[in-house]
Parts: sequence; C-alpha cells; structure tokens
Amino acid sequence: MNHVAHCLLSYPDEALLIGNFIGDYIKGSRWKHYPEPIQKGILLHRFIDACVEEHPALRRSVQRLRPYAGRFAAPVVDILYDYLLCKEWETAAVVPDFERFSSWAYVGLEAYRHFMPEALQERWPDMRSGRFLHLYTSREGVAWTLERFALRLSLSLDGRGLLSYWEKDEATFTADFQELLPDLRAKVAAWRSRYCS
Repeated sequence: MNHVAHCLLSYPDEALLIGNFIGDYIKGSRWKHYPEPIQKGILLHRFIDACVEEHPALRRSVQRLRPYAGRFAAPVVDILYDYLLCKEWETAAVVPDFERFSSWAYVGLEAYRHFMPEALQERWPDMRSGRFLHLYTSREGVAWTLERFALRLSLSLDGRGLLSYWEKDEATFTADFQELLPDLRAKVAAWRSRYCS
C-alpha cells in the first residue's frame, strides 16, 4: 500500500496521519525523537508495511509482476494497489467521499509539515500543488507516478507498458487486493484500539 492507503488508515487523526506519511523516511529508532502522537503514526506505518509484506495476496501479485519490475515489484504493487483502492473507493474505503478525504489529508499534512524530514519538506509543495493523492485516481496519473518512481531509483521501468500488462490481468490483481484490504483494515483497527485509545 502506498500514500492513499497509509493516509486512509490514519483517518481522522492528523497526528497519526503525519507520522504515517513520513514513516518511510524515519529509520531505526529515530521515531523516538518525535512527539508521542506522531511516534504512533510512524509505528503504524511500520505495522501496515509488515502486515502487507507478509500477506499471501500481496506475494501473489508481486510474483506476477516480478518479470516486469524485478526486485522493485513489491513497491510497484503498492502503487498499483492504491490505484485499485481509488478505483473501488465507494466500496473499499471507510470515508465515502474521496474529495472530502483528500482535502482532509492535504490540510492535515500542511499543518504538520514542519515535522517532515528535510527531503520531504522540499518535495511537499510540488506534491500538494500536484494533488499527489489524486494521481492514483487515473491511469495516466499512475503511469506518471511509476515513471517518477523509476527515475528516483535510476531504474529502467516502462510505466505505461507495465500498466498495459496489469490491465490484461486486472481481475486477478483486484481479487488479491480485495482479499488483502479487509484483513489489513481489521489488523489496523485492532492496532489503533490497542495503542491509540
């Protein structure tokens, strides 16, 4: 799961949101340097990643994409699962209106931007003005996201070609996603009940 899922699984807690959003940037025990509500968001991010990585549905999707994305198949599937989440928003999400959800996320992240690591703070104005969550709502936006991902890693990845392959077998990937999401949501709800109540 990528940005959309991590933000959604933080809703409606803005401190949890910023911690979850910066989670990939906070290595080792550096999470302890943040205020407690944000610490929880960083730890939630790690919990979500661990749950997704060990889920058999995710592993099946990764195996199917490995010939096209190599060792980066897992993060590519994360991006494409966000696309499926947006595509099936009305039935998959707990927040009925994507515009209301994305507005909440943009405003909340802006309010807490001073907690973002420097590299992310530099990217944030472009991410917000480009409405980065909305990129996952269209094929073109996802292709652009995949190409940017490849550029950051100096990776040879044909985002549009990969999407063409994905769409030929989209029903199978969708079945994987639909198996994973309820399991993940239940685990996150239990985690939040235990650590955020």
